[in-house]
Amino acid sequence: MILLLAGTIEARNLADHLREASIKALVRMPDETEPLTATLTREEVSAVIDASPACSDLTAESYALCEARGLPYLRFERAALRSRPGDMWQAVSEAGELAALIPEGARITCSEPLLRDRIAADLPGRELSILSGDMLGEQPTDWLVVFGTESHRGLLDNARERAVKVAFLSCPPPLGATRREHLLDALEWAESHAIASGGMV
Repeated sequence: MILLLAGTIEARNLADHLREASIKALVRMPDETEPLTATLTREEVSAVIDASPACSDLTAESYALCEARGLPYLRFERAALRSRPGDMWQAVSEAGELAALIPEGARITCSEPLLRDRIAADLPGRELSILSGDMLGEQPTDWLVVFGTESHRGLLDNARERAVKVAFLSCPPPLGATRREHLLDALEWAESHAIASGGMV
C-alpha cells in the first residue's frame, strides 16, 4: 500500500489518479493526530509519497522514517519558480535569511498563514499580514513572501505590476530524496512500487 501524505492540490490530484489506476493508497492529512510512526507500523505501507505542503516539518520526518525502515520515499511537489523579465524577487533557503534581506519597518504580505507563522520570529520590527484573496489588490505591501513553487505565478505577476519586491522561501527535499514535479511521473513511480509489492486493487 502507498501512503500519500496530503494537504496540497497536487496530493488531491494524485489521490484521484491512484484510485483510477487501482493502486492501493492510504491518504493522510496534515492534521492527523496519530504519530506517523504508528501509521507506518499499523498499515502495510510499502512506499511513501510526500505531497504535503511546502516547507512543512513532515517532509524531514517522513524521509527519516522511510530511510530507517528501508521504505521507498518520493517527494512530489510543483516545479520551483523560474524568473521572468521584470521579476524583482530573491530566493532564500531558510527563514533566518529574510532578516538580512528585508529591512525593519517594512510591510510584509505572506501568501498563507503557515508561512507567516514560520518567519514571524525571525522578522521583529516588520509588519506581517496574510494575503487577502489571490492577488495583492490595494493591500499596502513593501515585500511579498511566498513559498517557491509555480502555484504563485499569477501572484508574482501581480507583484511585478505593482513594483513589489518578492522573497520566496525555497525548501529543497532532503539530500538523497527522490523528487518528481509532474503528476504522471509520480503516478508511474507509485505504480512501479505497487506492482512490486502487490499493492494493486
